[in-house]
Amino acid sequence: MISDRDRRELFTALEQALGERPAASMMELLPPVGWADVARRSDLVAVRGEMAELRGEMAEVRGEMAELRAELKGEMAELRGEIGRLEGRITAQLPKLVAANVTSVVAVAGLVLAAVRLG
Repeated sequence: MISDRDRRELFTALEQALGERPAASMMELLPPVGWADVARRSDLVAVRGEMAELRGEMAEVRGEMAELRAELKGEMAELRGEIGRLEGRITAQLPKLVAANVTSVVAVAGLVLAAVRLG
């Protein structure tokens, strides 16, 4: 790894050989880090390829999500229909339940009155 001291020595040598302005220009052209940290065109091409693959995978995932969403909507519609049918059955049974309860209340009231008269 090149240190700041190494860069300074290089600048001094360039300054002596080329002059101050050309040495400064040359140093500006060098990367601030080692050459191993600089991306090459082939690196960028590889990254673009990976990004294209990821886009394709994301498109597949979006398609699967759309299918799941449609399936869920269908199941929810079925569930709503089933709840509606159950509500209808309960509503149909309600008059019978009320009649049975009224009959039970009248019968219990009759028993209580009979028990009071006998007692």
